[in-house]
Amino acid sequence: MTADAFSGSISATTSHSPTIEIRRARREEIEAVAEVITHSFHSCQGFGILMYPFLKLGIYEDIRLRVIGNDPNYACFVATALPTATAGGRETITGAVEIAGNFTHTPVPKPRQAAYISNLAVSPNYRRKGIARRLLQTCEQLTAQWGCEEIFLHVLETNRQALRLYEQCGYHLYRIEPSLMALIFNKPRRLLLRKSINSSYSP
Repeated sequence: MTADAFSGSISATTSHSPTIEIRRARREEIEAVAEVITHSFHSCQGFGILMYPFLKLGIYEDIRLRVIGNDPNYACFVATALPTATAGGRETITGAVEIAGNFTHTPVPKPRQAAYISNLAVSPNYRRKGIARRLLQTCEQLTAQWGCEEIFLHVLETNRQALRLYEQCGYHLYRIEPSLMALIFNKPRRLLLRKSINSSYSP
């Protein structure tokens, strides 16, 4: 099974639960990917609701440029919910993640052979179903195919749920990123996490 076709079903609590597939994002899905990421990382309340369209547009443009760039050292994966026969409708983008192995554009220590994960996000209605874990596993599988020895990602120190997931998946603290803003305004610090990957990796 390759990273391009990492798919299958997740545990279902009812007969109407959709099947989840992991695959590469298509160009026509970039707007849906931007919506999932924006909704996951930015507030829709108060002043946030005014900024939301602009944040989403910026994320959309960033992802669009990366996807159409056809960089062999980049991939954007989506988790899609395939509706059951009784539910009808179309497949839904429920999660997304980006990964880069282009070392000159990743914030990882040089000159390590490493990949970098960013924008791992799952829609609120589909959380706690193992989707984030499967997106991570897909990225790790591709990292091994690229021949990278390590994989890195950032997470805020206050994001306990994400930290717990990463620890369960074998990620460890590599460093705490220095930040003047965090020091002055008492903002949460960014943690750089690391996981070793070997060529025989299997999730």
